[in-house]
Amino acid sequence: MKCVIVLMNSGIPDIVFMSADASFIQHANEVAIDKGLIQRNDASWEKLDLNIATQFFSPIVASHSLLACELNNGYSFITCENDSIFVFKDFGDHLYIAFNGDGEESEDFLCRKLMIFNKIVCLHYGPVVDDLRPDSIAKREEKWMTLGSVLNTWLQLYNQEQCFLFEAIERLQVNQSVNEMCINLLELTLKKMGSNGEKNAMHTMLLVNAKLLALFSTPKAKELQPSDILLLTLLACDIYPSMETLDDMLSHPFKAVDDQSCDTPELLSNECMMENRRQTSNAANSGDASGDGEDFHTPNSSNSPANTPERCCTPMEEEMTRPEIKLPSNIPAIMESISRDSQPVDANISESSDNLTTDVVDTDHVRYHTPKSLDIHGRDTCEHEDQFFTPQNDRTIDFKALYDEQNQISETDYSDDDTVPEEVQPSFQENPIFTFATLKPTKPRQFPRNEKLRIPVFLRSHSCEYTPHIAQFIPILPGITMVILSEVKSKLAEYLCKALDSLEPLDHDKVERQTRVTLKRAVDGIDMYIKKIREILQKSRGVLLRHFNALNACWDNCRKFGLFQYSDSGIPEPMTPRLESAVSELKRILRTIFRLKYLSPKHSGPLYEKTLDSVQKHTANNLSLYQQYLTVKAQRNITMTTYLEKFPGLVHFVYIDRTADLITAPAVNVTKTEGSDGRDASLLIHDKVWSMTGKLHRFIKEGYISVAYREGDFFYSYFLWFEDTSGSSLECRVIPTIDINGPPPGIIATDFYKNLVQSCFPSLTPGLVQCYELMCIHLAVVPIQFVLAQSQKLALWLWETGDIQKPISLL
Repeated sequence: MKCVIVLMNSGIPDIVFMSADASFIQHANEVAIDKGLIQRNDASWEKLDLNIATQFFSPIVASHSLLACELNNGYSFITCENDSIFVFKDFGDHLYIAFNGDGEESEDFLCRKLMIFNKIVCLHYGPVVDDLRPDSIAKREEKWMTLGSVLNTWLQLYNQEQCFLFEAIERLQVNQSVNEMCINLLELTLKKMGSNGEKNAMHTMLLVNAKLLALFSTPKAKELQPSDILLLTLLACDIYPSMETLDDMLSHPFKAVDDQSCDTPELLSNECMMENRRQTSNAANSGDASGDGEDFHTPNSSNSPANTPERCCTPMEEEMTRPEIKLPSNIPAIMESISRDSQPVDANISESSDNLTTDVVDTDHVRYHTPKSLDIHGRDTCEHEDQFFTPQNDRTIDFKALYDEQNQISETDYSDDDTVPEEVQPSFQENPIFTFATLKPTKPRQFPRNEKLRIPVFLRSHSCEYTPHIAQFIPILPGITMVILSEVKSKLAEYLCKALDSLEPLDHDKVERQTRVTLKRAVDGIDMYIKKIREILQKSRGVLLRHFNALNACWDNCRKFGLFQYSDSGIPEPMTPRLESAVSELKRILRTIFRLKYLSPKHSGPLYEKTLDSVQKHTANNLSLYQQYLTVKAQRNITMTTYLEKFPGLVHFVYIDRTADLITAPAVNVTKTEGSDGRDASLLIHDKVWSMTGKLHRFIKEGYISVAYREGDFFYSYFLWFEDTSGSSLECRVIPTIDINGPPPGIIATDFYKNLVQSCFPSLTPGLVQCYELMCIHLAVVPIQFVLAQSQKLALWLWETGDIQKPISLL
């Protein structure tokens, strides 16, 4: 029973966003019936009236606002008698509340959940959080469902992927030839985009599920932050979720990308797989009828060398070479069953798309114990294959319009005609089943698997917290996604964001607690940034020109109503009503300009779409032979088997370079199936790693940088240390000051480790200090002196094998 709600930070609850699961909606309706708010006959168990939600949260929000305004000590969390918990977080003008009523999420996790969700909102809307609630009811529901789906995807990745658990990038460890090929493909992509009009394409990357395969940036590009890479990976996993398990992938036939039998040759769709199986079934039956069933590879069969095109082995096939085993006698019946029922069999089948080449591994002799791949939404592959494809008459066909805001406005799209409306109304008719005050359970988004998506995103840079970019997501192959980032001229965005930041101390509930120096600095900053904004907008036209004139008038009112006199006085009293109203209006105008300028990108032209199609097809052609290899590596990137002989007693380890935020760890891929008794080794290690992480984060926030403890059958150790650029150890002589109630360790919500370095070495330049982490799990029988010795040896061995950049030294 979970819920996340965002409200305007005021005494009167004004819901801006709300996402809840089905159990919460059902429980809220039951409570509403018990309290007499609705009649049982009028209750709808599949949706929640937002008026009821407002009544439920009104007392808590009013109490929180009173404590925050009067005592500067609002709620951080509330625990109820039934162990239900509310967690509160203030972000600017909005109050975020997370609720959990089933005991599955702790206070620390709900705090992290709210901070991550705030970053997801900022990634989509920058400082314009109010855009979560547009006037259009249909668009509001789409936005709420989209953000709820992204949040649920993060929950799935957090529980499955170590890179999201520790918030560090995991690079796919591929051989040199594949790596060089991927870099060349990305470089060629940026050149194609630049030669066809997209001059601002600066970054491009290839993702395999939740792991980074390759990244390429132009020399003039701004540095891409690791936290932004993780957030873009999160979006890619939500837009194109991986539905295919490793076992199912190995049973799929090889499909050449230039086969014209598919509607979308770039993607190996399920329809193509089914068609190949039908062709295989027919060929197998004809071979059996002609008396060639004893040996499948006969000169007369359709897969003879004369008829079969040459095909080089994929890297996965080189690693997993198995002797050829003849087919069992009942193979025609098996193939006929596949063709008739379209169900996979318990065998590993590899077929050519045009001619028959089938190797069936006898599962009595060989069985690959491989886990399922990342299944973001837990949907069954066989039963829900078609959910990726949206019918033409379905409302989700307007999904791309989610990011094309109501006012498709650009300064070049409008003339000087004053009749241009400020907000363009949607052209479609509202669906009558949606009402203003209803909420449905959050469900995974259903985006066409072969369709590209172009959306605005706002990334962090050294000069601006919300630097505008255009992110182009391109599905290459199942599980493989390309992301192209194009920078947008961001000087105006930088000044708008800094002006809004300078206005924060002038909020009505904060201004009385500010010092004279703080108010003076804030007002001087606003004056400087307003001047720069006016210089940029003075040549604007159309709607932007009207907002430019409104900005001038509003700023003149702020000066006339005594803003500068108020900052110079230093009197701890609230602003006058006229001045407070003018400051609020100034903030609204600045956000409106930001929304018009950056939340409504221009539509791409036909040349741009043609270039994307060319990039998609060319990249798919080059990666098709490596698809299975990359899929296997995404789930078995680094295995523990290579470390068992060198480090006896070592069960698992996690090494993180916090300077570049790169993680190196053996794979822990677990798919919890129904009826699991918990005795699976992978599941046991998975649970131990996740439980260990929560304890270590509490130790880190308490100021510990080395931890060792024994619990049950395992011994856990953790080391955090610092080095200079030459690799020499740096001793921390200053006890780090970390807020116990502050943000959790990580890089998405906050720069925790950069702040830790600055706290431990205040006199050194942050770039000269490098931070590392190492977590190990040993068997409990291993003495602690061997644990320390193995930790140092493990770090050195990782460097010698090239898994890390240089040797490291522990305490």
